[in-house]
Amino acid sequence: MDNSDFSQGNEDSQQVAELQNGEWTKLSPISIVYFAVRSIFDFATTFFYLIPVLAINFNKIKEQPLIIVVVAACILIIFIVMGVLNYWFYRFRVGDDRIEIKQGIFKKSHIDLPFARIQNVKLSQPLYYRINDYSCIELDTAGSAKQEAKIVALKTDLAKQFRIKILETATESKSDDASSSIASADVGAASNEVILNHRSMRDLVIHGLTNNRIWIFLGALAPFYGSISDFLSQIFESIGFDVEAYFSIETQAWWEFGLHVLSVAMLIMLVVVSFSVVGAILMFYKYTLSKTKDRYIRRSGLLTKHEVSMKLSRIQIMVQAQDWLDVLLGRVNLSFEQNTSGVANANKSDGQMSNKLLVPSVTIDESLALMKDAMPSQTLAEQVFKPISKRYILRGLLFIALPIGGLLFAMIVRNELYVATIAACSAFALIGAILVIRWKRWGYSYDNEYFYIRRGFFGVNYYCFPMYKVQQAQFKQSIFIRPYQLASLKVVLASGAKLVPYMPASEVTNIINCILDQLVIDKRSWM
Repeated sequence: MDNSDFSQGNEDSQQVAELQNGEWTKLSPISIVYFAVRSIFDFATTFFYLIPVLAINFNKIKEQPLIIVVVAACILIIFIVMGVLNYWFYRFRVGDDRIEIKQGIFKKSHIDLPFARIQNVKLSQPLYYRINDYSCIELDTAGSAKQEAKIVALKTDLAKQFRIKILETATESKSDDASSSIASADVGAASNEVILNHRSMRDLVIHGLTNNRIWIFLGALAPFYGSISDFLSQIFESIGFDVEAYFSIETQAWWEFGLHVLSVAMLIMLVVVSFSVVGAILMFYKYTLSKTKDRYIRRSGLLTKHEVSMKLSRIQIMVQAQDWLDVLLGRVNLSFEQNTSGVANANKSDGQMSNKLLVPSVTIDESLALMKDAMPSQTLAEQVFKPISKRYILRGLLFIALPIGGLLFAMIVRNELYVATIAACSAFALIGAILVIRWKRWGYSYDNEYFYIRRGFFGVNYYCFPMYKVQQAQFKQSIFIRPYQLASLKVVLASGAKLVPYMPASEVTNIINCILDQLVIDKRSWM
Protein backbone atom coordinates (compact mmCIF):
# COMPACT_ATOMS: atom_id res chain seq x y z
CA MET A 1 0.00 0.00 0.00
CA ASP A 2 1.45 3.39 -1.00
CA ASN A 3 1.69 6.48 1.19
CA SER A 4 -1.41 8.11 -0.33
CA ASP A 5 -3.56 5.09 0.57
CA PHE A 6 -2.11 5.01 4.06
CA SER A 7 -2.75 8.73 4.58
CA GLN A 8 -6.29 8.30 3.27
CA GLY A 9 -6.85 5.44 5.70
CA ASN A 10 -5.57 7.56 8.60
CA GLU A 11 -7.84 10.42 7.54
CA ASP A 12 -10.87 8.12 7.43
CA SER A 13 -9.92 6.70 10.83
CA GLN A 14 -9.77 10.20 12.25
CA GLN A 15 -13.20 10.94 10.80
CA VAL A 16 -14.61 7.81 12.45
CA ALA A 17 -13.04 8.88 15.74
CA GLU A 18 -14.62 12.33 15.36
CA LEU A 19 -17.94 10.66 14.62
CA GLN A 20 -17.68 8.85 17.97
CA ASN A 21 -17.31 12.01 20.01
CA GLY A 22 -20.64 11.42 21.77
CA GLU A 23 -22.26 14.59 20.38
CA TRP A 24 -25.59 14.67 18.59
CA THR A 25 -24.98 15.06 14.85
CA LYS A 26 -27.21 16.21 12.00
CA LEU A 27 -27.25 14.63 8.58
CA SER A 28 -26.01 16.19 5.38
CA PRO A 29 -28.69 18.29 3.60
CA ILE A 30 -28.60 15.79 0.72
CA SER A 31 -30.59 13.48 2.99
CA ILE A 32 -33.63 15.66 2.18
CA VAL A 33 -33.66 13.97 -1.22
CA TYR A 34 -33.52 10.55 0.44
CA PHE A 35 -36.45 11.29 2.76
CA ALA A 36 -38.50 12.77 -0.10
CA VAL A 37 -37.88 9.73 -2.31
CA ARG A 38 -38.70 7.40 0.58
CA SER A 39 -42.01 9.23 1.07
CA ILE A 40 -42.75 8.73 -2.63
CA PHE A 41 -42.08 4.99 -2.37
CA ASP A 42 -44.17 4.72 0.80
CA PHE A 43 -47.01 6.44 -1.02
CA ALA A 44 -46.57 4.11 -3.99
CA THR A 45 -46.99 1.03 -1.77
CA THR A 46 -50.37 2.33 -0.57
CA PHE A 47 -51.36 3.59 -4.03
CA PHE A 48 -52.63 0.13 -4.98
CA TYR A 49 -55.51 0.57 -2.54
CA LEU A 50 -56.62 3.63 -4.53
CA ILE A 51 -56.57 1.84 -7.88
CA PRO A 52 -60.26 0.75 -7.79
CA VAL A 53 -61.37 4.31 -6.96
CA LEU A 54 -59.24 5.77 -9.75
CA ALA A 55 -60.46 3.12 -12.19
CA ILE A 56 -64.11 3.97 -11.49
CA ASN A 57 -63.52 7.72 -11.91
CA PHE A 58 -60.89 7.46 -14.63
CA ASN A 59 -63.06 8.99 -17.38
CA LYS A 60 -64.12 11.91 -15.17
CA ILE A 61 -60.53 12.61 -14.16
CA LYS A 62 -59.39 12.42 -17.78
CA GLU A 63 -61.84 15.16 -18.75
CA GLN A 64 -60.26 17.62 -16.27
CA PRO A 65 -56.48 17.54 -16.82
CA LEU A 66 -55.96 20.74 -14.82
CA ILE A 67 -57.04 18.96 -11.65
CA ILE A 68 -54.46 16.25 -12.32
CA VAL A 69 -51.69 18.86 -12.63
CA VAL A 70 -52.75 20.68 -9.45
CA VAL A 71 -53.05 17.47 -7.41
CA ALA A 72 -49.69 16.21 -8.68
CA ALA A 73 -48.03 19.54 -7.79
CA CYS A 74 -49.54 19.50 -4.29
CA ILE A 75 -48.40 15.93 -3.71
CA LEU A 76 -44.89 16.81 -4.87
CA ILE A 77 -44.76 19.79 -2.50
CA ILE A 78 -45.92 17.55 0.35
CA PHE A 79 -43.12 15.09 -0.41
CA ILE A 80 -40.53 17.88 -0.37
CA VAL A 81 -41.88 19.28 2.91
CA MET A 82 -41.81 15.79 4.44
CA GLY A 83 -38.20 15.42 3.33
CA VAL A 84 -37.20 18.72 4.95
CA LEU A 85 -39.03 17.93 8.20
CA ASN A 86 -37.53 14.43 8.43
CA TYR A 87 -34.07 15.92 7.89
CA TRP A 88 -34.67 18.60 10.51
CA PHE A 89 -35.81 16.20 13.24
CA TYR A 90 -33.18 13.51 12.56
CA ARG A 91 -30.23 13.32 14.97
CA PHE A 92 -27.74 10.55 15.67
CA ARG A 93 -24.99 10.00 18.20
CA VAL A 94 -22.22 7.39 18.06
CA GLY A 95 -20.47 6.15 21.18
CA ASP A 96 -17.69 3.63 21.68
CA ASP A 97 -20.02 0.63 21.62
CA ARG A 98 -23.46 1.90 20.62
CA ILE A 99 -25.40 4.21 18.34
CA GLU A 100 -28.42 6.36 19.22
CA ILE A 101 -30.89 7.82 16.74
CA LYS A 102 -33.69 10.32 17.29
CA GLN A 103 -36.14 10.74 14.46
CA GLY A 104 -39.79 11.29 13.59
CA ILE A 105 -42.09 14.22 12.92
CA PHE A 106 -45.42 13.38 14.55
CA LYS A 107 -44.33 10.10 16.11
CA LYS A 108 -40.96 10.48 17.81
CA SER A 109 -38.61 7.54 18.27
CA HIS A 110 -35.34 7.12 20.13
CA ILE A 111 -33.27 4.08 19.16
CA ASP A 112 -30.41 2.99 21.43
CA LEU A 113 -28.60 0.14 19.68
CA PRO A 114 -25.45 -1.55 21.08
CA PHE A 115 -23.00 -2.69 18.41
CA ALA A 116 -22.97 -6.19 19.95
CA ARG A 117 -26.62 -6.71 18.94
CA ILE A 118 -26.02 -5.92 15.27
CA GLN A 119 -26.15 -9.03 13.08
CA ASN A 120 -25.89 -7.39 9.66
CA VAL A 121 -24.60 -4.14 8.16
CA LYS A 122 -25.87 -3.09 4.75
CA LEU A 123 -24.51 -0.24 2.63
CA SER A 124 -26.60 1.19 -0.20
CA GLN A 125 -25.89 4.06 -2.57
CA PRO A 126 -28.90 5.38 -4.50
CA LEU A 127 -28.33 7.07 -7.82
CA TYR A 128 -28.86 10.57 -6.42
CA TYR A 129 -26.16 9.94 -3.77
CA ARG A 130 -23.42 9.21 -6.31
CA ILE A 131 -23.00 12.88 -7.24
CA ASN A 132 -21.50 13.70 -3.83
CA ASP A 133 -20.42 10.12 -3.02
CA TYR A 134 -22.76 9.53 -0.08
CA SER A 135 -24.12 6.20 1.15
CA CYS A 136 -26.75 4.88 3.51
CA ILE A 137 -25.96 2.47 6.38
CA GLU A 138 -28.66 0.05 7.53
CA LEU A 139 -28.08 -1.85 10.77
CA ASP A 140 -30.13 -5.00 11.34
CA THR A 141 -30.50 -6.66 14.70
CA ALA A 142 -31.72 -10.04 15.86
CA GLY A 143 -34.52 -8.40 17.81
CA SER A 144 -37.51 -6.26 16.98
CA ALA A 145 -37.81 -4.48 13.64
CA LYS A 146 -38.44 -1.29 15.61
CA GLN A 147 -34.82 -1.46 16.77
CA GLU A 148 -33.40 -1.39 13.24
CA ALA A 149 -31.25 1.70 12.75
CA LYS A 150 -30.36 3.57 9.61
CA ILE A 151 -27.95 6.45 9.03
CA VAL A 152 -29.19 7.76 5.73
CA ALA A 153 -26.35 10.03 4.60
CA LEU A 154 -22.64 9.49 5.25
CA LYS A 155 -19.67 9.90 2.93
CA THR A 156 -19.02 6.52 1.33
CA ASP A 157 -15.44 6.17 2.61
CA LEU A 158 -16.55 7.12 6.10
CA ALA A 159 -19.50 4.72 5.88
CA LYS A 160 -17.20 1.83 4.95
CA GLN A 161 -14.84 2.62 7.82
CA PHE A 162 -17.77 2.94 10.19
CA ARG A 163 -19.11 -0.44 9.00
CA ILE A 164 -15.75 -2.05 9.76
CA LYS A 165 -15.72 -0.43 13.19
CA ILE A 166 -19.20 -1.76 13.97
CA LEU A 167 -18.39 -5.29 12.82
CA GLU A 168 -15.08 -5.37 14.68
CA THR A 169 -16.72 -4.09 17.87
CA ALA A 170 -19.65 -6.50 17.56
CA THR A 171 -17.32 -9.45 17.00
CA GLU A 172 -14.52 -8.61 19.42
CA SER A 173 -16.27 -6.55 22.09
CA LYS A 174 -14.95 -8.87 24.79
CA SER A 175 -11.46 -9.45 23.43
CA ASP A 176 -8.25 -7.48 23.68
CA ASP A 177 -8.16 -7.06 19.90
CA ALA A 178 -11.11 -4.69 20.02
CA SER A 179 -8.76 -1.78 20.64
CA SER A 180 -6.82 -2.27 17.39
CA SER A 181 -6.78 0.59 14.90
CA ILE A 182 -9.50 0.93 12.28
CA ALA A 183 -6.93 1.44 9.55
CA SER A 184 -5.30 -1.88 10.34
CA ALA A 185 -8.68 -3.60 10.35
CA ASP A 186 -9.48 -2.09 6.97
CA VAL A 187 -6.17 -3.22 5.49
CA GLY A 188 -6.62 -6.72 6.88
CA ALA A 189 -10.17 -7.00 5.61
CA ALA A 190 -9.27 -5.73 2.17
CA SER A 191 -6.20 -7.95 1.80
CA ASN A 192 -8.08 -11.09 2.91
CA GLU A 193 -11.15 -10.46 0.77
CA VAL A 194 -11.63 -13.14 -1.87
CA ILE A 195 -14.24 -13.01 -4.63
CA LEU A 196 -16.12 -16.32 -4.56
CA ASN A 197 -18.60 -15.65 -7.34
CA HIS A 198 -19.67 -13.01 -9.82
CA ARG A 199 -22.62 -12.85 -12.21
CA SER A 200 -22.24 -11.92 -15.86
CA MET A 201 -24.87 -10.12 -17.94
CA ARG A 202 -25.82 -13.48 -19.47
CA ASP A 203 -26.47 -14.89 -16.00
CA LEU A 204 -28.69 -11.92 -15.14
CA VAL A 205 -30.69 -12.37 -18.34
CA ILE A 206 -31.24 -16.03 -17.40
CA HIS A 207 -32.29 -14.96 -13.90
CA GLY A 208 -34.82 -12.52 -15.37
CA LEU A 209 -36.22 -15.24 -17.63
CA THR A 210 -36.54 -17.86 -14.90
CA ASN A 211 -37.74 -15.61 -12.06
CA ASN A 212 -40.53 -13.59 -13.61
CA ARG A 213 -42.32 -11.36 -11.07
CA ILE A 214 -43.99 -9.03 -13.57
CA TRP A 215 -47.29 -10.90 -13.16
CA ILE A 216 -47.81 -9.11 -9.85
CA PHE A 217 -47.59 -5.77 -11.66
CA LEU A 218 -49.97 -6.96 -14.38
CA GLY A 219 -52.45 -8.05 -11.73
CA ALA A 220 -52.32 -4.59 -10.14
CA LEU A 221 -53.20 -3.07 -13.53
CA ALA A 222 -56.35 -5.20 -13.86
CA PRO A 223 -58.80 -2.34 -13.06
CA PHE A 224 -57.28 -0.29 -15.89
CA TYR A 225 -57.46 -2.97 -18.57
CA GLY A 226 -60.60 -1.42 -20.08
CA SER A 227 -59.01 2.02 -20.34
CA ILE A 228 -55.78 0.54 -21.70
CA SER A 229 -57.77 -1.41 -24.30
CA ASP A 230 -59.58 1.76 -25.44
CA PHE A 231 -56.28 3.62 -25.65
CA LEU A 232 -54.67 0.89 -27.76
CA SER A 233 -57.74 0.73 -30.01
CA GLN A 234 -57.41 4.46 -30.71
CA ILE A 235 -53.75 4.00 -31.61
CA PHE A 236 -54.53 1.09 -33.96
CA GLU A 237 -57.29 3.08 -35.65
CA SER A 238 -54.95 6.03 -36.19
CA ILE A 239 -52.48 3.80 -38.08
CA GLY A 240 -55.23 2.05 -40.04
CA PHE A 241 -55.09 -1.34 -38.29
CA ASP A 242 -58.47 -3.11 -37.94
CA VAL A 243 -58.31 -5.14 -34.72
CA GLU A 244 -61.78 -6.69 -35.10
CA ALA A 245 -60.99 -7.98 -38.59
CA TYR A 246 -57.63 -9.33 -37.40
CA PHE A 247 -59.32 -11.42 -34.69
CA SER A 248 -62.56 -12.22 -36.52
CA ILE A 249 -63.13 -15.97 -36.75
CA GLU A 250 -65.85 -15.45 -39.37
CA THR A 251 -63.59 -13.89 -42.02
CA GLN A 252 -60.59 -16.21 -41.73
CA ALA A 253 -59.70 -19.86 -41.38
CA TRP A 254 -59.43 -21.38 -37.90
CA TRP A 255 -55.69 -21.99 -38.26
CA GLU A 256 -55.16 -18.37 -39.32
CA PHE A 257 -57.16 -17.13 -36.34
CA GLY A 258 -55.15 -19.37 -34.01
CA LEU A 259 -51.91 -18.10 -35.51
CA HIS A 260 -52.97 -14.49 -34.88
CA VAL A 261 -53.84 -15.24 -31.25
CA LEU A 262 -50.54 -17.07 -30.77
CA SER A 263 -48.54 -14.21 -32.28
CA VAL A 264 -50.18 -11.65 -29.98
CA ALA A 265 -49.63 -13.91 -26.96
CA MET A 266 -45.95 -14.29 -27.88
CA LEU A 267 -45.62 -10.52 -28.26
CA ILE A 268 -47.15 -9.95 -24.81
CA MET A 269 -44.83 -12.59 -23.32
CA LEU A 270 -41.85 -10.88 -24.93
CA VAL A 271 -42.79 -7.56 -23.33
CA VAL A 272 -43.39 -9.21 -19.95
CA VAL A 273 -40.09 -11.10 -20.01
CA SER A 274 -38.24 -7.95 -21.10
CA PHE A 275 -39.48 -6.12 -17.99
CA SER A 276 -38.38 -9.04 -15.81
CA VAL A 277 -34.90 -9.10 -17.37
CA VAL A 278 -34.53 -5.34 -16.90
CA GLY A 279 -35.51 -5.73 -13.24
CA ALA A 280 -32.89 -8.45 -12.72
CA ILE A 281 -30.20 -6.26 -14.30
CA LEU A 282 -31.18 -3.25 -12.15
CA MET A 283 -30.99 -5.35 -8.98
CA PHE A 284 -27.95 -7.56 -9.63
CA TYR A 285 -25.76 -5.55 -12.02
CA LYS A 286 -22.03 -6.20 -11.36
CA TYR A 287 -22.91 -8.81 -8.76
CA THR A 288 -20.00 -10.11 -6.68
CA LEU A 289 -19.96 -12.38 -3.65
CA SER A 290 -16.81 -11.95 -1.57
CA LYS A 291 -15.51 -13.52 1.60
CA THR A 292 -13.42 -11.74 4.20
CA LYS A 293 -12.46 -13.36 7.49
CA ASP A 294 -15.72 -14.92 8.68
CA ARG A 295 -18.15 -12.89 6.56
CA TYR A 296 -19.78 -12.90 3.16
CA ILE A 297 -20.16 -9.58 1.36
CA ARG A 298 -22.56 -9.14 -1.55
CA ARG A 299 -22.25 -6.12 -3.84
CA SER A 300 -24.65 -5.38 -6.69
CA GLY A 301 -26.97 -2.81 -8.21
CA LEU A 302 -27.18 -0.50 -11.20
CA LEU A 303 -29.21 2.53 -10.09
CA THR A 304 -28.82 1.82 -6.36
CA LYS A 305 -25.64 0.07 -5.27
CA HIS A 306 -26.11 -2.40 -2.42
CA GLU A 307 -23.47 -3.88 -0.15
CA VAL A 308 -24.70 -6.53 2.29
CA SER A 309 -22.51 -8.23 4.87
CA MET A 310 -23.45 -11.49 6.59
CA LYS A 311 -21.50 -13.35 9.26
CA LEU A 312 -20.98 -17.03 8.44
CA SER A 313 -21.83 -18.22 11.94
CA ARG A 314 -25.25 -16.55 11.68
CA ILE A 315 -26.34 -18.48 8.60
CA GLN A 316 -29.25 -20.64 9.75
CA ILE A 317 -30.16 -22.48 6.56
CA MET A 318 -29.05 -22.80 2.94
CA VAL A 319 -31.67 -23.07 0.20
CA GLN A 320 -31.26 -24.23 -3.39
CA ALA A 321 -34.35 -23.09 -5.32
CA GLN A 322 -35.23 -24.13 -8.87
CA ASP A 323 -38.42 -23.55 -10.81
CA TRP A 324 -39.22 -25.63 -13.91
CA LEU A 325 -37.20 -23.38 -16.23
CA ASP A 326 -34.21 -23.45 -13.85
CA VAL A 327 -34.37 -27.25 -13.93
CA LEU A 328 -34.25 -27.25 -17.74
CA LEU A 329 -31.37 -24.75 -17.85
CA GLY A 330 -29.44 -26.35 -14.99
CA ARG A 331 -29.50 -23.20 -12.85
CA VAL A 332 -30.02 -22.65 -9.12
CA ASN A 333 -30.93 -19.67 -6.97
CA LEU A 334 -28.86 -20.16 -3.83
CA SER A 335 -29.71 -18.24 -0.68
CA PHE A 336 -28.14 -18.07 2.76
CA GLU A 337 -30.72 -17.12 5.38
CA GLN A 338 -30.17 -15.81 8.88
CA ASN A 339 -32.41 -14.66 11.71
CA THR A 340 -35.73 -13.23 10.50
CA SER A 341 -37.44 -12.37 13.79
CA GLY A 342 -38.58 -8.77 13.71
CA VAL A 343 -37.03 -8.07 10.30
CA ALA A 344 -39.29 -5.86 8.19
CA ASN A 345 -38.92 -7.49 4.79
CA ALA A 346 -42.52 -7.87 3.80
CA ASN A 347 -42.34 -5.44 0.89
CA LYS A 348 -38.86 -6.28 -0.30
CA SER A 349 -37.69 -8.52 -3.07
CA ASP A 350 -35.26 -11.38 -2.47
CA GLY A 351 -32.36 -9.25 -3.57
CA GLN A 352 -33.19 -6.50 -1.09
CA MET A 353 -33.86 -8.63 1.99
CA SER A 354 -31.21 -7.96 4.60
CA ASN A 355 -31.76 -11.35 6.28
CA LYS A 356 -31.20 -13.27 3.04
CA LEU A 357 -28.08 -13.34 0.88
CA LEU A 358 -29.09 -14.45 -2.62
CA VAL A 359 -26.74 -15.74 -5.32
CA PRO A 360 -28.85 -15.62 -8.51
CA SER A 361 -28.86 -18.23 -11.27
CA VAL A 362 -25.64 -20.08 -10.52
CA THR A 363 -24.85 -23.48 -11.97
CA ILE A 364 -25.38 -26.55 -9.81
CA ASP A 365 -21.62 -27.06 -9.39
CA GLU A 366 -21.15 -23.41 -8.37
CA SER A 367 -23.98 -23.72 -5.87
CA LEU A 368 -22.53 -26.87 -4.29
CA ALA A 369 -19.11 -25.22 -4.07
CA LEU A 370 -20.55 -22.17 -2.29
CA MET A 371 -22.50 -24.37 0.11
CA LYS A 372 -19.33 -26.33 0.83
CA ASP A 373 -17.52 -23.08 1.58
CA ALA A 374 -20.23 -21.92 3.99
CA MET A 375 -20.71 -25.29 5.73
CA PRO A 376 -17.79 -27.59 4.84
CA SER A 377 -19.09 -30.71 6.57
CA GLN A 378 -22.50 -30.85 4.84
CA THR A 379 -22.97 -33.44 2.09
CA LEU A 380 -26.13 -32.42 0.23
CA ALA A 381 -24.83 -33.67 -3.12
CA GLU A 382 -24.32 -37.18 -1.72
CA GLN A 383 -27.66 -37.58 0.03
CA VAL A 384 -30.21 -40.23 -0.95
CA PHE A 385 -33.58 -38.80 0.04
CA LYS A 386 -36.25 -40.93 1.67
CA PRO A 387 -39.83 -40.45 0.42
CA ILE A 388 -42.78 -39.57 2.61
CA SER A 389 -45.81 -41.88 2.88
CA LYS A 390 -48.12 -42.29 -0.12
CA ARG A 391 -51.02 -41.50 2.18
CA TYR A 392 -50.08 -37.87 1.51
CA ILE A 393 -51.75 -38.36 -1.90
CA LEU A 394 -54.83 -39.94 -0.33
CA ARG A 395 -55.26 -37.01 2.05
CA GLY A 396 -55.31 -34.56 -0.85
CA LEU A 397 -57.83 -36.64 -2.77
CA LEU A 398 -60.12 -36.87 0.26
CA PHE A 399 -60.04 -33.09 0.69
CA ILE A 400 -61.30 -32.56 -2.86
CA ALA A 401 -63.76 -35.47 -2.82
CA LEU A 402 -66.43 -33.52 -0.91
CA PRO A 403 -66.70 -30.48 -3.24
CA ILE A 404 -66.48 -32.67 -6.36
CA GLY A 405 -69.10 -35.01 -4.91
CA GLY A 406 -71.41 -32.04 -4.27
CA LEU A 407 -70.95 -30.83 -7.84
CA LEU A 408 -71.60 -34.34 -9.16
CA PHE A 409 -74.81 -34.64 -7.12
CA ALA A 410 -76.06 -31.27 -8.40
CA MET A 411 -75.50 -32.32 -12.00
CA ILE A 412 -77.24 -35.66 -11.44
CA VAL A 413 -80.27 -33.83 -10.06
CA ARG A 414 -80.33 -31.79 -13.28
CA ASN A 415 -80.15 -35.01 -15.36
CA GLU A 416 -76.62 -34.28 -16.59
CA LEU A 417 -75.08 -37.58 -15.54
CA TYR A 418 -72.79 -37.91 -18.57
CA VAL A 419 -71.35 -34.40 -18.18
CA ALA A 420 -71.03 -34.87 -14.42
CA THR A 421 -69.11 -38.12 -14.83
CA ILE A 422 -66.69 -36.60 -17.35
CA ALA A 423 -66.15 -33.51 -15.17
CA ALA A 424 -65.59 -35.54 -11.98
CA CYS A 425 -63.16 -37.95 -13.64
CA SER A 426 -61.23 -35.10 -15.24
CA ALA A 427 -60.98 -33.21 -11.94
CA PHE A 428 -59.83 -36.29 -10.02
CA ALA A 429 -57.27 -37.15 -12.70
CA LEU A 430 -55.85 -33.61 -12.82
CA ILE A 431 -55.65 -33.12 -9.06
CA GLY A 432 -54.38 -36.67 -8.59
CA ALA A 433 -51.54 -36.02 -11.03
CA ILE A 434 -50.66 -32.81 -9.19
CA LEU A 435 -50.61 -34.62 -5.84
CA VAL A 436 -48.44 -37.43 -7.22
CA ILE A 437 -45.91 -34.91 -8.53
CA ARG A 438 -45.89 -33.10 -5.18
CA TRP A 439 -45.46 -36.38 -3.29
CA LYS A 440 -42.63 -37.41 -5.62
CA ARG A 441 -40.77 -34.17 -4.84
CA TRP A 442 -41.02 -34.60 -1.08
CA GLY A 443 -37.97 -36.15 0.53
CA TYR A 444 -35.78 -35.96 3.61
CA SER A 445 -32.37 -37.12 4.74
CA TYR A 446 -29.98 -36.54 7.62
CA ASP A 447 -26.56 -37.41 8.92
CA ASN A 448 -24.83 -36.85 12.24
CA GLU A 449 -24.78 -33.05 11.88
CA TYR A 450 -27.18 -31.87 9.17
CA PHE A 451 -30.78 -32.29 8.13
CA TYR A 452 -31.81 -32.09 4.47
CA ILE A 453 -35.25 -31.48 2.93
CA ARG A 454 -36.40 -31.73 -0.67
CA ARG A 455 -39.74 -30.37 -1.86
CA GLY A 456 -41.35 -28.73 -4.87
CA PHE A 457 -43.80 -29.15 -7.74
CA PHE A 458 -42.56 -28.60 -11.29
CA GLY A 459 -39.44 -27.08 -9.75
CA VAL A 460 -37.54 -28.36 -6.73
CA ASN A 461 -36.08 -26.78 -3.59
CA TYR A 462 -33.38 -28.23 -1.35
CA TYR A 463 -32.92 -27.12 2.27
CA CYS A 464 -29.84 -27.82 4.38
CA PHE A 465 -29.30 -26.76 7.98
CA PRO A 466 -27.13 -27.91 10.91
CA MET A 467 -29.04 -29.58 13.70
CA TYR A 468 -27.47 -27.47 16.43
CA LYS A 469 -29.24 -24.42 14.93
CA VAL A 470 -32.66 -25.93 15.71
CA GLN A 471 -34.53 -24.06 18.44
CA GLN A 472 -37.60 -26.32 18.57
CA ALA A 473 -38.35 -29.83 17.30
CA GLN A 474 -41.99 -30.94 17.30
CA PHE A 475 -43.62 -34.35 16.87
CA LYS A 476 -47.02 -33.74 15.23
CA GLN A 477 -49.56 -36.54 14.83
CA SER A 478 -53.28 -36.23 14.06
CA ILE A 479 -55.89 -38.86 14.84
CA PHE A 480 -56.19 -39.68 11.13
CA ILE A 481 -52.59 -40.79 10.68
CA ARG A 482 -51.96 -42.23 14.15
CA PRO A 483 -53.30 -45.73 13.27
CA TYR A 484 -50.81 -45.91 10.40
CA GLN A 485 -47.82 -45.00 12.61
CA LEU A 486 -47.20 -41.77 10.71
CA ALA A 487 -46.28 -38.31 12.00
CA SER A 488 -45.03 -34.94 10.83
CA LEU A 489 -41.76 -33.33 11.87
CA LYS A 490 -41.65 -29.58 12.46
CA VAL A 491 -38.36 -27.85 13.23
CA VAL A 492 -38.12 -24.18 14.15
CA LEU A 493 -35.00 -22.20 13.25
CA ALA A 494 -34.24 -18.53 13.72
CA SER A 495 -34.90 -18.16 9.98
CA GLY A 496 -38.34 -19.80 10.17
CA ALA A 497 -40.06 -23.17 10.55
CA LYS A 498 -39.83 -26.21 8.27
CA LEU A 499 -42.33 -29.07 8.16
CA VAL A 500 -41.95 -32.56 6.69
CA PRO A 501 -45.33 -34.37 6.64
CA TYR A 502 -46.29 -38.06 6.65
CA MET A 503 -43.05 -39.56 7.89
CA PRO A 504 -42.84 -42.84 9.82
CA ALA A 505 -43.42 -41.99 13.49
CA SER A 506 -40.32 -43.94 14.55
CA GLU A 507 -38.23 -41.93 12.07
CA VAL A 508 -39.52 -38.64 13.49
CA THR A 509 -38.64 -39.80 17.01
CA ASN A 510 -35.12 -40.79 15.93
CA ILE A 511 -34.55 -37.44 14.22
CA ILE A 512 -35.74 -35.48 17.25
CA ASN A 513 -33.44 -37.52 19.50
CA CYS A 514 -30.57 -36.88 17.08
CA ILE A 515 -31.28 -33.14 17.17
CA LEU A 516 -31.39 -33.12 20.97
CA ASP A 517 -28.10 -35.04 21.10
CA GLN A 518 -26.51 -32.44 18.82
CA LEU A 519 -27.77 -29.62 21.03
CA VAL A 520 -26.14 -31.29 24.03
CA ILE A 521 -22.86 -32.16 22.31
CA ASP A 522 -22.38 -29.06 20.14
CA LYS A 523 -22.08 -25.94 22.28
CA ARG A 524 -21.77 -23.50 19.38
CA SER A 525 -24.19 -20.58 19.43
CA TRP A 526 -26.83 -20.40 16.70
CA MET A 527 -25.82 -16.75 16.25
